[in-house]
Amino acid sequence: MQLREALEIFIDDLLEGRFYDAHEDMEAYWHTIRKTDHPLKNLCKGLINGATAFELIRLERYEGARRVWQTYEKYRPLLCEGIEAYDLFMRADEILFHLKEENQKYL
Repeated sequence: MQLREALEIFIDDLLEGRFYDAHEDMEAYWHTIRKTDHPLKNLCKGLINGATAFELIRLERYEGARRVWQTYEKYRPLLCEGIEAYDLFMRADEILFHLKEENQKYL
């Protein structure tokens, strides 16, 4: 699986409210790059944490949700114009922040 495909699947999962699947699907890609010098591995890791936050909210594990959301925000500055698949990273970020607005009281 390539990065763009992984991001497209991740975005579809988020839009369908399948946060656990979003985590698992992006993590499957991340495992292929995590021990490399891939410049976007930490940004992918951040997306995994972003999706996890909403799965934890669904499970009413709010402290855990806040903790993993902070990890997402830690890696978010890596999202900058010119990176590979910037358009898809931006779309994923927009969805995650929309979800954050809907769940503000938990995060």
